Amino acid sequence: MAGRTTERSHEMSSSATYKAVLFGPNPMASGVEIDLEYVDGKHQDMVKFEAVEDGSVVMRSYRRGHETEEPVPYRFFEEVDEDSSVQPSVAN
Repeated sequence: MAGRTTERSHEMSSSATYKAVLFGPNPMASGVEIDLEYVDGKHQDMVKFEAVEDGSVVMRSYRRGHETEEPVPYRFFEEVDEDSSVQPSVAN
């Protein structure tokens, strides 16, 4: 619909959060609904979640699509594995 804005701002709602749903290739993103906070009165464009799996820290990133109806869908786009067992080496 041309000329119509569907983005809802935080001011229009009495809640500081909105419903979102994650979609992606892992169990964490299997369509489970979550609550996200508005940022500057708007939906977040990207969210990152951290998990520890098999001793490694995994950072998963999701991007918001064009949809603005709740639950707002976020699609998986990146995963970064960081080995949490590796400690920095500092000479004394």
